Amino acid sequence: MKLYLTPGACSLADQIALTGAGIDVETIKVDLQTRHTEHGDDFIAVNPKGYVPAKRQALRS
Repeated sequence: MKLYLTPGACSLADQIALTGAGIDVETIKVDLQTRHTEHGDDFIAVNPKGYVPAKRQALRS
């Protein structure tokens, strides 16, 4: 699972809860001013409203 968050925002609580529950999560930081992820991807493609937290879960076959 990918969790998109911004340090210092309430999205950090989701990361703490998921980690505490033992769920493997990849965190990706989002710059809310530029709406880009730390990897340079367009965050609006993940969440059109531009809000954090957002998550993406891999589909199982």
